[in-house]
Amino acid sequence: MSRNILIIGATGAIGKPITAAIVEAKSSFSKIAILTSDNTLSTKPSEIKALKEQGVEIHTGDLTNETDIKNAYANIDTIVSCVGRGAITTQIDLIKWADETPSVKRFFPSEYGTDIEYGPASANEKPHQGKIKVRAAIRQTKTLDYAFLVTGPYPDMWLTPTLVCPEIGSWNVKEKKAVLIGDGKGKISFTAMSE
Repeated sequence: MSRNILIIGATGAIGKPITAAIVEAKSSFSKIAILTSDNTLSTKPSEIKALKEQGVEIHTGDLTNETDIKNAYANIDTIVSCVGRGAITTQIDLIKWADETPSVKRFFPSEYGTDIEYGPASANEKPHQGKIKVRAAIRQTKTLDYAFLVTGPYPDMWLTPTLVCPEIGSWNVKEKKAVLIGDGKGKISFTAMSE
């Protein structure tokens, strides 16, 4: 049973709705904590303040620093990773350090999206290759329970203008433009990020 939760990436795109749902169910947990960076503390002060006001413990650290991570893992039994695409492979060390921490019993990697092992397009997608490496790492652990939370794409992201990477699929009503994945005829199953 998960009693003491640590969320990594709690203020990111997928981290916000996941963290909100966990905080909403806080009576089910003894402790909810997040691990964030010093940069996030300074760039998202109102989000951090709101989490503190809801009883969430705030830990800061560098995802590549073993001491920072193991300090945050102390007395935590469940880790929920919500890291973004740019940090997917940092989870390999996060998983290794979780496996070495006696209190940590389960780790949910940042897997949200399509099922990367069964989609033929995964072979050509860099983020999917990172997720495949993360899956291999977690399968090698000795003590951790884990689950891959495959959701399908989020309409919250697809149905809004994407200026940074429109090629991953986007809609821009104002400019009357859309970028579809594949031939545009394939079936797709969406999952909303929040209610």
